[in-house]
Amino acid sequence: MDKKIYEYLNCSKSKSFNETLFYFIDKSGQKDSEIYKSVDIDRKLFSKIRCNKNYIPRKNIIIKLCLSLRLNKTDFNTLLNSAGYSLSSNKFDLIISFCIENNIYDLNIINDYLFTYCNAIL
Repeated sequence: MDKKIYEYLNCSKSKSFNETLFYFIDKSGQKDSEIYKSVDIDRKLFSKIRCNKNYIPRKNIIIKLCLSLRLNKTDFNTLLNSAGYSLSSNKFDLIISFCIENNIYDLNIINDYLFTYCNAIL
């Protein structure tokens, strides 16, 4: 019985956040430095994300990473889900969803929408 559960867990296991993120970064052709500078996180935090395979940043940081990578909705959700997050039906998440669906990746524009409708920013 132990062997069956072990096989089940290994077959059902999806890629970690770390693996998924760096897959998308490699696919984008951008340098790590371009990514972390565009989302306004420091090199130290980015290094922690790269080196610690179990580290999961806050949802807002992951959203910014998705925007920097200009991910489509499917890939956006894949990366978000790999960290255990998802977009909900609250106003903040709906605005993020709207922007992704309409190819709006400029953080300033998105923050304007968020501030106007939610009094919050990324």
